[in-house]
Amino acid sequence: MITISDDALALIEEKQSPLFIDIPHTVSGCCFDITDCPSINFGEPRKLSEYTKQTMQSATVYVPSCFPEEGSFVIRTRNFFGFRRLVLSGWRLI
Repeated sequence: MITISDDALALIEEKQSPLFIDIPHTVSGCCFDITDCPSINFGEPRKLSEYTKQTMQSATVYVPSCFPEEGSFVIRTRNFFGFRRLVLSGWRLI
């Protein structure tokens, strides 16, 4: 389940744009697989066929079809040198 924090909702309303979660990237080694936390971007994804469009708390979010159904994820904002960006919280390296 994905939820959006209040500060992230404010940023989304300010930008007036949909957002999408990148497709999770898996790195494989000889004896391990690690799936890195996907980033969140404003706009629409290039390959719409690989995403499902969802409305969450009045925001349009494109979620990858391969996104895990189990778990509790929160879209939050993070400040970096005064710039606000969206991040996904609750992701575990798989």
